[in-house]
Amino acid sequence: MATNDPPLPAPTPPPAATALFASAFERLRARGASLGGAAIAGTVLLQLPAQLACVDAPELGTGEQHDWAQYEGQRNTSMVAYTGAWWSVCTQPNTRFGCGSYEVLVKLRVRPVAGASLDWKRVGVVYKTPDDRAERTALGRYVSTGGDGTEEWHVAMTVPSSQRTVLFDAWYQDGAGHTYVDDNQGELHVVNDGPAYNVVRVEPWLNTVTADAAGVRGRISIQVADLDYDKQVALIATKDGWQTVIELGMGAAGQANRWYWVEDFPWSAGRERWQIDVDLPGGASRFEYAVVYRHGVVNGARTYEFWDNNFGANYAIDAAPPVL
Repeated sequence: MATNDPPLPAPTPPPAATALFASAFERLRARGASLGGAAIAGTVLLQLPAQLACVDAPELGTGEQHDWAQYEGQRNTSMVAYTGAWWSVCTQPNTRFGCGSYEVLVKLRVRPVAGASLDWKRVGVVYKTPDDRAERTALGRYVSTGGDGTEEWHVAMTVPSSQRTVLFDAWYQDGAGHTYVDDNQGELHVVNDGPAYNVVRVEPWLNTVTADAAGVRGRISIQVADLDYDKQVALIATKDGWQTVIELGMGAAGQANRWYWVEDFPWSAGRERWQIDVDLPGGASRFEYAVVYRHGVVNGARTYEFWDNNFGANYAIDAAPPVL
């Protein structure tokens, strides 16, 4: 309904906000130059922080990988933290092809600051997917205040149905001139809104593993989503019905019983192929295994695990019957 009331005055920026905004713009322009102009020509320019923290502004190097919230914010999970709770809602239903896009919602906790300006208080996330590295900013909405005085906020990240594995950090501008961030110690948080094979998938059609009286030998191949450079891939296996468990980790190509990177998929920028050459002496009538992919394995970060265990049945190789 239209009214004749005069417009509300714009909120007054905190001290130094104008200079910091200009500083952030220059850093985005530098980033755009290093990325062929993508940061300026794309959506990033429209997603500048609503309020900037009072921080020093070192030059942005060409190898800098942080988003604006990590760059401007202070890491402090007592002020803002991802709770680990998330859910999703279909936002583009299609009766023929299923859901076209989703909102993946995450629950955050923030600590309010007494006397802060609510006009300059913001809570949100910066997010991306393995297949689309463009950084997007989403603003949250206040939900409730808990008994401990912290506030619950919900933030929705919009993604297409084909890209429902999301990496993100949480940020909080407290209205008193500070920006805080929870980026999982620099490793980012991750949500996989879909089957586990979105993140890790065994490729049985490429596997050559056999089991017999001499042992278990052959190659196992998998696909993984490239969530981060710091990752762990492990084979969890047994030759005796899980009385003993074998865990084979990562190594170099040509090294037996160690996973190694093989290639990036040309048709998917965020997907890689890894393989392991298994050589386990000692007879085995049956070899069972599953694969686990761990994200957030350095810097004391929260570790996220994703499994392909053949939908709970594990992958199994039976020894060929003896020739009579």
